[in-house]
Amino acid sequence: MSARVDALVAGYRREVRHRWLLTWAGRLVSLYLAVLYIYLLMVLGHDDPFYISLNLVALVTGLSGFVTAFYYEVPGVVRALHSPDPALADDAWAAVERLRPELLPRLLVDLNLPPDERPELARSLDRAGLVRLTEARARDRWRTIGPIYLVGFGLALAGYLWLVHTWEPATVR
Repeated sequence: MSARVDALVAGYRREVRHRWLLTWAGRLVSLYLAVLYIYLLMVLGHDDPFYISLNLVALVTGLSGFVTAFYYEVPGVVRALHSPDPALADDAWAAVERLRPELLPRLLVDLNLPPDERPELARSLDRAGLVRLTEARARDRWRTIGPIYLVGFGLALAGYLWLVHTWEPATVR
């Protein structure tokens, strides 16, 4: 196998790891915000409207999982099949063949194919069929939108959490 095939396989495995980390990070931040809201409301007795916005931030954080799902919907190794460079497309197909048992079942779920068709497609899908199946989604803008969203949302979330932890509610005497 060529070095480029090995790099494509390693890239796919890195994408799987990043997808898992981003998904769980989003879940944990949402859970943290919910626990913080309950702590502020129930334990400390703070009912300032500012703290109620924690629910909205937790909701937006949870919905950010859609950006993660769309970003990783078509893996980079499958996107490389659509490359105008025939050598890269050939190497990508060799990598897909090597990764077939772990790549195709997840890809077919992400593409929302019916569950009863997935096992047969995972075994028998050829190169032309995979290119046809992923053509529309391989050209979408999520690979551009995802990093921009992640940076923007991360900065906004960090700023918001800083405000929450430094906020001094008005004391009524």
